[in-house]
Amino acid sequence: MTNVIQHPIITKLVDDCYNESDIDKKIKILYKINSLLPMSCCINIPSLITDDYVDTALYRIEKHIHRYDGPSVGGEQ
Repeated sequence: MTNVIQHPIITKLVDDCYNESDIDKKIKILYKINSLLPMSCCINIPSLITDDYVDTALYRIEKHIHRYDGPSVGGEQ
């Protein structure tokens, strides 16, 4: 089995990051999220970060989180 993702903590941090308007705070939250991810899911964060990059990175992180959720209820895939 792969490393366990701290799903509730990361999900809350992702939401916090999406809702944060200060880019410096968003970047700090993004680094925190990345530090909680298993190495196989970590993203490479560039030295120059834009707000659009943060949103794209959060989307990728959410995809990784949902990949570890398993099959959805009702048999949908």
